[in-house]
Amino acid sequence: MMLGETGARVRKWLVLTPMTGRIALVCAISAVGLPTAVRAAIDGVVTGCEFTPYVPFVLVSAIVLRWWQAALVSLAAVAIMGGIFEGSLLHPTPCFMPAAGTFLGTSAIMIGIASVLRRLVAPFPNTVTDQPEGGIVFSLDKGHVWANWYGLATPVRLGTRNEVSYMMQDFLAQEELAKRLNRQP
Repeated sequence: MMLGETGARVRKWLVLTPMTGRIALVCAISAVGLPTAVRAAIDGVVTGCEFTPYVPFVLVSAIVLRWWQAALVSLAAVAIMGGIFEGSLLHPTPCFMPAAGTFLGTSAIMIGIASVLRRLVAPFPNTVTDQPEGGIVFSLDKGHVWANWYGLATPVRLGTRNEVSYMMQDFLAQEELAKRLNRQP
């Protein structure tokens, strides 16, 4: 695989619409449940407030989920750490609040960077070559015509239905005229 194709595939993966629905829910539950299990397994060994097992899962959540879903993963981790491992939230240990604040700040930075990168990478055209014939799709939504190219995540609004219909008819008429003129010697 050539480097250009690899870059295009990575770009495509980064700008794809983040997971939604049941898959997003399973991902979010796993992003909280797996590090919680790790933290429970090492609870007797580690002392103090330890959010470290959650950090890579928040990063993955920031990449594959919407920003607000990744933020919920971070908040759920703090709630679990505050309620399960550190006792009641009414009687927090001295290090819980600073550790939770640091973890939430780190999570916000990771989520922010993932969101910004997704927006920065999205405008660049995707050159993946696995496009079917006729690589453009037109759709109509609330009276506006949209064009979407296979492999690109963001559709382009072309105009109202009437405007686009007129432009298409004009284009076809010009094409027909060009064919007739090219046939004559």
